[in-house]
Amino acid sequence: MRFEQTRTILHHLAPDYHRTVSDYYQTLAEGDVSPRVRLMLDYLIDHEQHRALALGEYCRDASPHVLDHWFKGVEINFPEARQEILGEAAKTDLDQLIKSAVSYKNNLISYFAHLTAHCTGEETCHLFQTLKTQEEKAMKRMIRHSQGLADL
Repeated sequence: MRFEQTRTILHHLAPDYHRTVSDYYQTLAEGDVSPRVRLMLDYLIDHEQHRALALGEYCRDASPHVLDHWFKGVEINFPEARQEILGEAAKTDLDQLIKSAVSYKNNLISYFAHLTAHCTGEETCHLFQTLKTQEEKAMKRMIRHSQGLADL
């Protein structure tokens, strides 16, 4: 049985996840990649860095009541941003890059959905539902952006 506090999730775990994914994209961008992949990587790097900063800002302004909420008996760990999700094919194949990016997003979406289902406080439940929705919308924007690049 695991215990997790909202403050830890929002102040450390989620921003670190976004920064790690951004670092993976940055490392990939420093190599030999196709022009479309490079444009998409620039977008993804900025997006992940922005998400990490936004969560930090939220923590500064959030209600202590929400941040102090404890989840008791959380059955799953916060997702790990595994580098192997971003395979070698992502260097030249825009579809493979998007597939990897969607996988990173789905890891967060699934975790936030799990927390929402196990919330005991209405405010905290609303917070994680909002985070889940934001990640879903970000994934849709990312896919639309990639479709625009594919049409170039």
